[in-house]
Amino acid sequence: MNKIKPLVSILLSVHNCEKYLSTCLKSLTSQSYKNIEIVAIDDCSNDNSFKILKSFAKKYKRVRVYKNIKNYGTAVTLNRLIKKAKARLIAFMGSSDIAYTHRIKKQVKFILENPGVVAVGSQCKFINDKNRPLGKSKYPLHVHGISMQFETVLVNKALLPKDVLRFDTNSKPYLYSDVFIRLMNYGKLANLKEFLHYRRSNPNVYFSDLRKNIISLAKLWIKSVANSDYHFSVRSLLLPLVKH
Repeated sequence: MNKIKPLVSILLSVHNCEKYLSTCLKSLTSQSYKNIEIVAIDDCSNDNSFKILKSFAKKYKRVRVYKNIKNYGTAVTLNRLIKKAKARLIAFMGSSDIAYTHRIKKQVKFILENPGVVAVGSQCKFINDKNRPLGKSKYPLHVHGISMQFETVLVNKALLPKDVLRFDTNSKPYLYSDVFIRLMNYGKLANLKEFLHYRRSNPNVYFSDLRKNIISLAKLWIKSVANSDYHFSVRSLLLPLVKH
């Protein structure tokens, strides 16, 4: 089992992130798991993001970078990244975040030891723009809802029919939850107990967004009932509480 080292495609959608992008890329190029490719698309940034991407691509052969001719948004950019990925194991990453050195190694090990798992995330520490801690996640290890941090997720695409792993431009603001609901039809979702990700975001925004988008939440629930074998509950959205 330890000799199996499948290729992992780490996908990075980038837009106006010059302040944090180098740190993010350094955390990916320094992964202890070496059989990776880092595929990034700059979504028509108007800062130095693409310049930074090109500098890393020049230095590291495992980095491939592209640029959209106009700003298409997150969903379209992620779909383009998925099409460019060479691997069956797909890891997502936030362009302002930091990955723990052994993140990919631990997730690949878990996927290989648990062939029925279609996606695995991890716990994360929330930080501000000055790297000061804001809190820690406590996502459930066995996911019965959609309590996962998208930027920590590794997906086993080998378990999925063609085009299931795609992002719907009409599913905002629950772009990622929509995908998780579809994935549940093809395998289990899980979170590792280790903190393998630094997320540059205030966790309190999560609950604020829930209140602002209650109608979209209701539509997502109706969609899950109609199109999925799994019916998520509102409670499942409230599970990713944070320890301050």
